[in-house]
Amino acid sequence: MTADQWLSSSLLHLMRARGHKDLTGAHLAFFAFLECGLTHASDVARRMGISRQAVYKVTRDLERIGVLRLEEDPTDRRQKLILMTARGDRVALDARASLAEIEARIEERIGPVRLDQLRGALARDWGAVLGLEGDEPS
Repeated sequence: MTADQWLSSSLLHLMRARGHKDLTGAHLAFFAFLECGLTHASDVARRMGISRQAVYKVTRDLERIGVLRLEEDPTDRRQKLILMTARGDRVALDARASLAEIEARIEERIGPVRLDQLRGALARDWGAVLGLEGDEPS
């Protein structure tokens, strides 16, 4: 199993152990693109490189299970806001706790020095997303 498969599967299983049995890996990946507080659906679509319709599909699914709410932006009727519910806040807290548990296991496996190096490498600016506007194909 590759590192990214291990991490995604571990997060999903830890979240299910914390009672979030109706969440999928796609739901958890979507959460990574949300801001704390108010998030515009168009901003999430831009960050993810997907259509607003795709964002609305995932958001409505998470709305159905009580994690998010989708509302009109009172300052701009063309925009939709994605808001966390109380359950969404719990999901976010449990995801942080699960990720801390995963990080602790990674540190056990590769050591603190390599973990710091990994954090540094992943925190760097990686530039434009491949395949989006402004990125030149090679």
